[in-house]
Amino acid sequence: MKKILTFCFCLITAIASAQTAIRETLQPYVDAQTMAGFVSILAAPDYSLQVECVGWADVENQIPMRPDTMFAIFSSSKSVCGAALMMLIDEGKISLDAPVSKYLPEFADVKIEVKQADGSVKLEAPKRELTIRDCMSHVTGSRMWFPLRSKPVREVARQLASTPLKFQPGETFSYGNAWIDTGAAILEVVSGMKYEEFLQKRIFDPLGMADTTFWPNSEQQKRLAKCYNGDGNPVKDVHHPWLTFPQQNEVYADAAGGLYSTPQDFIKFSQMLAHHGEYKGRRLISQKTFDEILCVKQTPDGIHEPYTVGNWIFDAWLGHEGALRTDARANVQTGCSRLYFVQTTAGPAFAESKKKWHETADRLQKTEPPYNGN
Repeated sequence: MKKILTFCFCLITAIASAQTAIRETLQPYVDAQTMAGFVSILAAPDYSLQVECVGWADVENQIPMRPDTMFAIFSSSKSVCGAALMMLIDEGKISLDAPVSKYLPEFADVKIEVKQADGSVKLEAPKRELTIRDCMSHVTGSRMWFPLRSKPVREVARQLASTPLKFQPGETFSYGNAWIDTGAAILEVVSGMKYEEFLQKRIFDPLGMADTTFWPNSEQQKRLAKCYNGDGNPVKDVHHPWLTFPQQNEVYADAAGGLYSTPQDFIKFSQMLAHHGEYKGRRLISQKTFDEILCVKQTPDGIHEPYTVGNWIFDAWLGHEGALRTDARANVQTGCSRLYFVQTTAGPAFAESKKKWHETADRLQKTEPPYNGN
């Protein structure tokens, strides 16, 4: 009994020490009023969590950050789409090498703009067809930033198919959103389910992610963190349209950046990635598919950017950041994961705080620096 009590005391002391270290790293930015607030979660391989909430979700009304504060996670949504496609690969329903036209026939007629000697532009067939790998690793040859959330993913894909490429598939890295939605459109065709239904049934429900959605309900809207600037001056509320309800127009599921979630929800997804597709004994993605595809850089050898299917991959770190700076990463070597949730337009205060947070997290988790800021 004495040994058990000693172990529990040491564990509690270690967690308290870690929380103190995180708070001491982040609190100065809140005190200086250059950042509004943060939620930090460090997850150990045994699924234990070190959670620290610092500052405010709503400065004006003095509402503190909490583990169940809702955030617009934007491009962190891409990581979820990547995991969903791994499930279809497990089932033998898709291959990354397959042409997109196999599932979406309109892509058989995609054209590329080719500049002629006289300066004119001619539309020609590309050297090869677009593949799912091209779409999910941003090497299609076209960035495509037209507004999303305004139409279903199947309609987004149709619009893409009618828009000429700028470069040959697989030859350039052009980060963008719309091609990830094409991956979601393929998922709908192959699975026979709406994208949001597939995520709910295959990912969110199994992981117990009750607060992850494309459409926050009225109760969840009350928990939304406000967005603040991070320009080094005192924080100022930024009225972001995605955080303003009711929405003015109809909103559709956007695989590239449409999800809302909470820190206590999304860390479960990152823990699943850190455990190679498994969460607390429940396997969502086979280890073979995870290790041979999701953990491998999918951009061609001649392209520097280390991107896999819907995820950045830097050495052992797998995950994605969002436009308002939510970030969740999984270390596939150690089984650790970490989450850093803020809602900010970024700036020097954000960049400095995140760098120092990573340094503290590396020390506490005994890991190497995860990546260069992407």
